[in-house]
Parts: sequence; C-alpha cells; structure tokens
Amino acid sequence: MKFFVIAFLLCASLPSLAFAQEGNHIQTLVQQLEGQDKKARLAAVKEIQGLGVEAKAAVPALALLLKSEDDDLRENTAEALGKIGPEARAAIEALTEALKDRKDQVRSSAAFALGQIGDEARVAAPALGELLKDQNAWARGNAAFAIGKVGEAKAYLPILTELLKDKSENVRKDAAGALGRAGADAVIAVPELVSLLHDDSVQVRRYTAEALGKIGPAAKSALPELIAALQDKQFVVRTYSAASISQIGIDPKSAIPVWTDLLKDSSEHLRSFAADELSSLGPQAREAAPALIAALKDQDRFVRISASKGLGKMGADAGIVVPALIDLLKDSEPLVRASAAAALGNIGVDAKSSLTALAELQNDHETVVRLAADGAIGKIKKSTTAP
Repeated sequence: MKFFVIAFLLCASLPSLAFAQEGNHIQTLVQQLEGQDKKARLAAVKEIQGLGVEAKAAVPALALLLKSEDDDLRENTAEALGKIGPEARAAIEALTEALKDRKDQVRSSAAFALGQIGDEARVAAPALGELLKDQNAWARGNAAFAIGKVGEAKAYLPILTELLKDKSENVRKDAAGALGRAGADAVIAVPELVSLLHDDSVQVRRYTAEALGKIGPAAKSALPELIAALQDKQFVVRTYSAASISQIGIDPKSAIPVWTDLLKDSSEHLRSFAADELSSLGPQAREAAPALIAALKDQDRFVRISASKGLGKMGADAGIVVPALIDLLKDSEPLVRASAAAALGNIGVDAKSSLTALAELQNDHETVVRLAADGAIGKIKKSTTAP
C-alpha cells in the first residue's frame, strides 16, 4: 500500500516539476540574453522563437535587445516577440521604435510582431501607417497586416486601397486582408478588390475573396465575379469565394443555380457547403430538389447528410423525395441513416409511406439512428392525425 501512495504522490508532482523546470530554463535563457556573449544571446533568441508564448517572461530582456548594434540579433529578436504574441505587450514601445530601424528586415519583423500582439498595439498605428510607404515590400506588407490586426484599417483605407496595385504580391495580399478587417467601411475598395480576383497569385485571390465577404452586403457588386471565382482551379480560392457569396447575401432565385452548380465541385467540402446553402433556403429552393436527390448518392457522407437535410426542409414533390430518402435509410453510415430519418420526419404526413422502413430502423444497432427513427415516426403520425 505504501508503494502505491508514494507512486501516486510522485505522479501528482510531475506536472509541477515540469513547470518548474520549464521556468528555470526560461530564466537561463533570460540570463543569456542579458549576458555579453553575442553567440549565446543569438542562440537564446532563436530558441525563444520556438517556445512562443511559453517564453513570455523573456519579453523585457528581448525589448532591450531591439536596441542592439547587431543587425541579425535585432531582426531575430523582433521575430521572437512576434512568436510570443499578445503576451509581448510590454515590448510595444520598443517594437514601435524599431519600425524606424535602418535594416529592412528589422522594420518588417517589428511590424509583424506588433500585428501579432493585436489590439493592444493600436498605439503603434501612426508609425505603422508611415511604414505603409516604406521602400521595402516586406515592410509595407507587414505594416498592412499589422494595421488590420490592431484594428486601425479604417483610418488607412485610401492607402490600403492603393496598395492593392502594389508590384509585390505579399503587399497586395496583406492590403486585401487589412481591408477585410475594416468591414463595411472598406466598401470604397470593392472595385479594386474585385479586379484582384483575377490576380496571378493564389494567395492574393484567396485573401481578396475573404475580404469581400468580410465587407458583407456592402460588397454586393462583387457577386458576379465571386460567382465566377467558384470556377477557380484552386480549392482555397473557391472555398473563400463560396463563403463570401453567403456572407454578402444573394437572392434565392440567383442562389439556386449557383449552389446547384457547386454540388458538382471536385471538393466534398464545397459540395457539402452547397447543399447546406440550398437547405437554408427551405421551400424557396424547391426547384433544386432533383440536384439534392442526386447528391444523396455522393461518395462523401457529409454531402449526403446535408442533401437529406435540405430535402426535408424544402417541401418538394414527396413523390420523388420520399422514395429517395427511404433508400438512404439503408446507408452504411449511421449519421446518414439518422439524417434521412429526421428528414422524413420533417416532411410529415406526405412521408407516411416511410413508416414501415422507419419502424425497421428502431432496431438499428446505433442509438443515434434508433432515436432519429423514433422521432420521425412520432412526427409523421402526429401530422397524420392532426385536424
């Protein structure tokens, strides 16, 4: 018994011992940062980069190193502070000063670090605004990134919009991202953003599509180009374009062909998204029922689930919908069977021909399926007897 008690106490103390050892290691790194050995200081900074927020105790020492005469040390220090993120708030003043550093890489890394700190670095916005005009592309791009992250993009809309034409794809990407963070206030940038949906850079197209969605309904004029972007060769661009179309809002009549076409996409994620969008339209998407019935045979279970949910909501011709859902009750995936049962329950009285098949599912080996079948039977019987 004594052995087990000792073992338990040892196991219980392991987390605190590990925490203490970690704290001691950080303290050792801080001592190296404060020492005079240049190689040891740089090695400590690079190790802190890998530790991230766990090295937050090193922030004061790192802030002092931003004034070092060693270019490489200043650059790596700024990068380390960025990896620490919001917990590096004590270094905001030093990082802001570093935005004027003579070395391009230091200015760029300092801007990125301020962006990683986030809202609390808002005081650095004026200096970041100046950096938007820097001759170095990485510095301009990271300044745009940071202005968006600290929540000050609204104050720099004209110059951020101008940066959408920058020769550097990194700058165009980050300017688009910052404009997206300005929300509806960035409506003035919509025409320029729309043109970037045809940019040669995948990342620029991706960030542009996302930005238009964040601007929301004010970016309605971008819908035709976003719909066209659903044909982009890159999955990530199609994904953000689809999400943005939904965020901006599209009238049901126009939405039906858009989402019906997307049901044929090579990505199961986008096919499922399209089915969900049609489902959200309810009875207004009734004409899409044949496409959703076809999607019940999709190889991806989540597409089948989304399609069945939609068919249960739209009040389409029960003569074609109910038999298709009854067939889906035999699916190999439990969640698909459950979803088909729930859809039949939502259809109600017009799905009474499914009662026999649903009764068989009450003996399914999966609880989720049995519960769905019980619920569906109850709904259908209740709607059948309703006055």
